[in-house]
This record gives sequence, structure tokens and C-alpha cells, in this order.
Amino acid sequence: MEIKRLGHKYTVVPQKNGSYMAVMILSIHDNFDDAIDAVFAAMKKESEEIMNRKIEKMRKQGIQAVSFKEAMKDMTPEERARFMEERNRKFINPIIDMNSRILEQKRKELQQRRKENSGNE
Repeated sequence: MEIKRLGHKYTVVPQKNGSYMAVMILSIHDNFDDAIDAVFAAMKKESEEIMNRKIEKMRKQGIQAVSFKEAMKDMTPEERARFMEERNRKFINPIIDMNSRILEQKRKELQQRRKENSGNE
């Protein structure tokens, strides 16, 4: 999907709550699926540009940094599997565990509030 830039075309989108969003139009498409593909392509490109700027900033500070994609490009399937396992063990699983604990804590707090509110009635 190629995004056909329209220059700097802007519009206003009214919201249900009475507010308005000022937006820049990426491109115009004949159907919804192509428009969604264009949005996803733009989001991917933007995130890559942000990541590249952050990597460049770290390199200027003397930190050896590479993107996830760059780190994996020359790995064998076995190396890639080990890398993903270690990444999950060190980074992903702790975040998921923390999120689960926070959600459980919020659930307990809500149950407690419901008990307190039902006792007040």
C-alpha cells in the first residue's frame, strides 16, 4: 500500500461529546480497507523514524544501540529462538506479571468499594 501524500491538507472532525479534532489527512482512498492499510503503514513508518532518532541519540552518547529488527536480521533460527526466549524472560514476562498484579489489585479494590457501597444503602 502506497500512501499518496496530499501535501498539507487538514480538516476538522466533530466528536460525539461536542469537541472537535483538527487532523491532517494522509491520503484519500476508494475503500475502507485501503484507508486502514494507509493508516497502519503511516503508523509503522512513524514509529520506525522515532526509533531511529532515539538510536542515533544513544549512539552520539557512545551507547551501542540497534533496532530489534536490525539485531535479528543475521541470526540463525536457533539464535533467534534463544534471543526471543531471553527477551521474553527478561522484559516481556516481568511486564505481563506486573500488569496482572496491578489488575488483580484494582479488581480487589473495586470489590471492596462495591461491598462498602452496598452496605451504605
